[in-house]
Amino acid sequence: MVPVEVFEELTAERSRSLAQAAASVRAEGMSASPAAEGVMGQWARGEISTTRMRELIRGMHGAA
Repeated sequence: MVPVEVFEELTAERSRSLAQAAASVRAEGMSASPAAEGVMGQWARGEISTTRMRELIRGMHGAA
């Protein structure tokens, strides 16, 4: 088990990472699909692992 404080910091850090990534993508004139945003949101909330998030996103784009 992870202490609540550690879990909250982890999810906060993941949310900050997503915000930075979204800003970077917008700066390139693009945006994530709603499906990808949903998967990334699950990751940020700690519902899925980083490995699972990558698998799902890569699967959406036909990448191995």
